[in-house]
Amino acid sequence: MEDLSVGRLAPGVIVCMVLVSAAHAFAQSEAGADSLRRLIKLNVSATSSKGEPVTDLRAEELQIREDGKPRPIAFLRFAGSKRAMVPHADGEFANRPAAPPLVILLDRWNGSQGLRNQGLMTTAQARRELGAALQRLKSVDNVYIYFLTNHGELFPVRPLPGTDGDLRVDPAPSPADLLAKLDAAAPEIQGFRDRDPDLRMFTTFLALNQLASQAASIAGRKNLIWVTQGTPLIGPREPGSPNEMLDFTPQQAEVAARAQMAIYIVEQSDKGAGVDLSSMTAQLRTFAGLTGGRLYSSDAADVAIAEAMTDADANYRIAYDSSVRKIDNKEHKIRLTATRKGIRLLTRDGFAGAPEPEPDMVEDAAFRNGRRSPLDATEIGLGVTMSRKAANGTVHFDIRVDPADVLIERRGDRYHGALAVMVALYSEGSLKEALPRSRADFSLTRAQMNQAAKDGIHIPQDVPVGKGSRNVRVMVFDRGLQGLGTVMVPLK
Repeated sequence: MEDLSVGRLAPGVIVCMVLVSAAHAFAQSEAGADSLRRLIKLNVSATSSKGEPVTDLRAEELQIREDGKPRPIAFLRFAGSKRAMVPHADGEFANRPAAPPLVILLDRWNGSQGLRNQGLMTTAQARRELGAALQRLKSVDNVYIYFLTNHGELFPVRPLPGTDGDLRVDPAPSPADLLAKLDAAAPEIQGFRDRDPDLRMFTTFLALNQLASQAASIAGRKNLIWVTQGTPLIGPREPGSPNEMLDFTPQQAEVAARAQMAIYIVEQSDKGAGVDLSSMTAQLRTFAGLTGGRLYSSDAADVAIAEAMTDADANYRIAYDSSVRKIDNKEHKIRLTATRKGIRLLTRDGFAGAPEPEPDMVEDAAFRNGRRSPLDATEIGLGVTMSRKAANGTVHFDIRVDPADVLIERRGDRYHGALAVMVALYSEGSLKEALPRSRADFSLTRAQMNQAAKDGIHIPQDVPVGKGSRNVRVMVFDRGLQGLGTVMVPLK
């Protein structure tokens, strides 16, 4: 095997670079390690007894239990929008932490049979609550709204950013503008439900999965406020096959968790119509808990929005090594506690022991989303400086990675990490070309690690840039945590 410790410490470059594309044996050993390890990634909100974000938790103050047994914490990082980052140098382009997307789903598909106007009443009630909540916000830049119509279709009022590679986006609306869009959309989805009862659950899951897929294109935590009268989570394996009933809660929650989407469910009802949803409440509470969200009773959409935003401000990224190695399709419980008094923690209650995507597939999807998104990814803090090499027409980039945002593991007397880098070129706001990725694994001595903690991990990249290119996006992916950071750099 190639010696990974070989490297020289160039001025300002604090990483021993190894290009794995030229080390086939090492790549094979890494693939084997990835397949044996299951690293569970959690978004965790930590608040005080007064409901305020706690931003200074340490790993030694936390204990994770999986199925009742303690598990070691492999990574912890405060990930709120006000997290500390390595200071940026003059002339350096950087990504900045931002508030995560808040998606609101107004559900008219699910409701009581025989009450034709129930969905209309739920929509009007939710509109009043949303109006009050949104008007209190200084900005709705990160707020997106959908209807699940009475035909079981997603109708966007303000959709999540697209991934068509066009970086030109519409200006963000004001709270009043967003509410006007909501009011204008409501008449377009009027009408009676036409669903087959057997398809109710599956159609709902399809809509939630579509939102999870769209949200997954944005790196990091997302919050979904689902205003609904509820849907069964236990049903036939397939529509029209009632003889074999299955609990779909763990599988559906796993879809949301892998998209890093916490679901806050507002269970609506019309007491005047005599609607009793108590039989569904326990299922919905379990579902919300498995995603790291919460369940609310009727008339609480405004509370759900406020608490979801606070949870996002108080968010930590935590990872631990699971004891579950085999695919068992069972639900495994997670319990997170803090030794510091007065700390309230919220994260998902468990995970399904289902097959995990191959690491290379996850990396491919992350880079595909990263190069096509109009938003920079901020799971990994990056700073990029640029200089041109006139001799061969290339551009040199010095990529500075915040080491606090990537998985660095100590083995012996060295510190190891596994990163991948991709660069994409843009012209007139649209994706022009994505260059081949490279591996940027590193092995640092203690002295180099101490220096990296102060100055960052530096990755040099020389990129051929044609005359038609106007912007370059630099992307770094952490294979351990499956986190992404991107920075858009204008070419001058």
